[in-house]
Amino acid sequence: MTNELRITSPADILSFIPHTLGFAPRESFVFITMRGNALGATLRVDAPRDTNTVGFARAMADYLALDTVANGAVLAVYTDQPAEGTARPFHQHLEAIIETLDAAGVPLKDAWLVTSEYWKNLLCDDPQCCPVESLQSIKDGQLNAELIFRGSSYKNAPGTTYPPFNGPADTIERIEHAGHVLQYSEEINARELWSEAIACSGRISPESAVQLLACFQFPTLRDVLMCTVIEPERTTAEGSGYLLVGEGIRPDWTRVDGAQDAARELITAAPETYRAPLLTVIGWLSYLKGQSSVAAEHFTAALEDVPGYRFAELMEELISHGKIAPVAADETTGYKKG
Repeated sequence: MTNELRITSPADILSFIPHTLGFAPRESFVFITMRGNALGATLRVDAPRDTNTVGFARAMADYLALDTVANGAVLAVYTDQPAEGTARPFHQHLEAIIETLDAAGVPLKDAWLVTSEYWKNLLCDDPQCCPVESLQSIKDGQLNAELIFRGSSYKNAPGTTYPPFNGPADTIERIEHAGHVLQYSEEINARELWSEAIACSGRISPESAVQLLACFQFPTLRDVLMCTVIEPERTTAEGSGYLLVGEGIRPDWTRVDGAQDAARELITAAPETYRAPLLTVIGWLSYLKGQSSVAAEHFTAALEDVPGYRFAELMEELISHGKIAPVAADETTGYKKG
C-alpha cells in the first residue's frame, strides 16, 4: 500500500480536514496550501468576530507564506452563522482574502461552506452548477474510508475531556509520600521512570504512575522531564528556552507521541489538582506539532485543574499571540501524523 492519498474531489478535501486536525472544526476557517495538485500545510483559525477584514486577510496570508513552496490555497469555512444581506456568510472577509492572497502569489483556488446540515461551494452563487450537498457525502467518500482503514480517527467536536478520577482512595497520600522520598533520597529515578513510560506508550504500572505524578509536581523536575522528551540525555533544564518555543530542534516525533500517551495515562491516574502539569505538557507538545487548538484546550484544562498554574499561563499567552512553533513551520522538521 502506498503512503500517498488520492484526492479527487472537494468532498475528499473536506473529509481530510478533520482527520488532520484531530477533530471536526466548528466556527472556523481552515486553509490548506496547494503545491501544484498536492495538498500542503493546514491552518485552522477561529472564524473572525471583528470587521477588520483586511487585517484578518493579511494575517492569514502571513501564515500561509510559511509554506514557501505553495502556489495556491483552498479554504473551508465552518459556520452556522447566517449570511447578512449577502449570498454567503463572511462575504467581506472572503473578498479580502481573495484579493490579499492573489496579491501574495498564493491565489485562493476554491472555497467551501460547511454547516451542521450541508456543504456547498462558497465561490459559486449558481445552485444549478453548485448544488447543496449532504454531509454524508463527505463521510461516504473513498478518502475517508482509506483514512479510517489506516487507523485515523477524530473527535466530533473540539474539546479536551478526561474521565474523572476513580482510583484508590489513598492515591493522594501515596503521591505525597513519593514526593517526600524524592526530596530526601535518591530512591526514585525520575528520568529513568519517565523514559520507560515514554517507551511503552502509556502502559504504566500503578506504582510507577504514583511516583511519576509526584515527580511532575516539582516544577524544576517537571522541566527536566519535559526537556528529555526532545533531548533524552539532558539532566538539567537550564538554558532550555529554545525547547519551550520549538526553535532549532528536530524532535523524534515517535518519542513525542509516546510522551503524550504516557501523560494521558498519568492524567487518568491523577486526582484533581494533580493533573495540571501533565495537561500542560501535552499542550506544549501539541504546540510543537503545530496543533494550537489542541494545545489551547489543554492549557485551559490545566488552569481549571489548578487556577493560576504558571506554566499553563505562559504557554497560553504564547499561543494567544498567534505564535506558531518554528519546528512546526518548517516542513523538514514538522510533525507528520501517522
